[in-house]
Amino acid sequence: MMRWVTYSILSLMFMSLPALNSSSGQQATENSQSVRNRLVRIVTVSQEGIQRGTNDLLEPTMARLNQAASFHPDIACLPELFSNRAPESVPGPATERLATWARAHSSYLIFGLKTKKSNNVYNSAILIDRKGQIIGQYNKVHPTEEEIKQGTTPADEVGPSLFRTDFGTIGIQICFDVNWRDEWRRLKQGGAQIVFWPSAYPAGRQLPALALLNEYYIVSSTMDRLSHIYDITGDDLASSGKYQEWAGAAVPLGKRLFEIDYNAEKAHQILKKYGTKLQVAWYHDSDWFTLASLDPNLSVEDLIAEFGLTPLDDYIARCTKVIDQARADASGKP
Repeated sequence: MMRWVTYSILSLMFMSLPALNSSSGQQATENSQSVRNRLVRIVTVSQEGIQRGTNDLLEPTMARLNQAASFHPDIACLPELFSNRAPESVPGPATERLATWARAHSSYLIFGLKTKKSNNVYNSAILIDRKGQIIGQYNKVHPTEEEIKQGTTPADEVGPSLFRTDFGTIGIQICFDVNWRDEWRRLKQGGAQIVFWPSAYPAGRQLPALALLNEYYIVSSTMDRLSHIYDITGDDLASSGKYQEWAGAAVPLGKRLFEIDYNAEKAHQILKKYGTKLQVAWYHDSDWFTLASLDPNLSVEDLIAEFGLTPLDDYIARCTKVIDQARADASGKP
């Protein structure tokens, strides 16, 4: 990948998490440190119906974000290049305006902005923490040909666009980035639990597929049409629309996907013991189920350890080893 970003801590592994300001809110709050299992409240805003042209869209979009504040989000997302303004430095007028909102509502905020650094112009996504501090910037790695003609610079490669929040690790991609699927896999490998995607359009087929393939939540925020929040299975949890230009969902962050093999009976045992503390969804035609905890003091990892469950990814990896060994045994090769 290619992007510009500053690191708080450099590491040779994907688990190093980039941020612009290492002292500005990377650590979890005392409240979140006491919670072992997080239910994260997410908001996404669409600009559908707002006349773009050459208009300044900061205030019309802020009006929708203010409506969405009623959901009391932990994190909110605005579309790609949402302000429709000329390139500005970071920090700058738009980031200051949005930092005030994030601080007032104690919410993380991601938004798309055209930025400038030295002689370069970038299509960027800025991450602000609950205290209104800028803690991350991702510059679009794959701008379109038209963007490049108009002066947008593709960013330099430094690793997957991962950022740490007080509720977990998130990833960011922007619009045309959706077509480079290996980068989405790298976000998964780096520990992303939610990926935010400020964009010009909804990518209605790609995003559900990417959510399922990587088993993380994906949140789109679009200039036109619908913004969506997708489950780890690719199911549409919430979307904006005619009657509300924003969408909100509370997601259990530790949700995992399981094959029924060796696990189905254990799932029934878990339900019998923990009942309403859990959320179980059966995908009968796929021989799958998802398991999520709604108890702040009980994680899915606790349940995996207690009942000997095998998540789908681990099960496929185990099966691959068994298959490879059986093939080797049959051929007489080590």
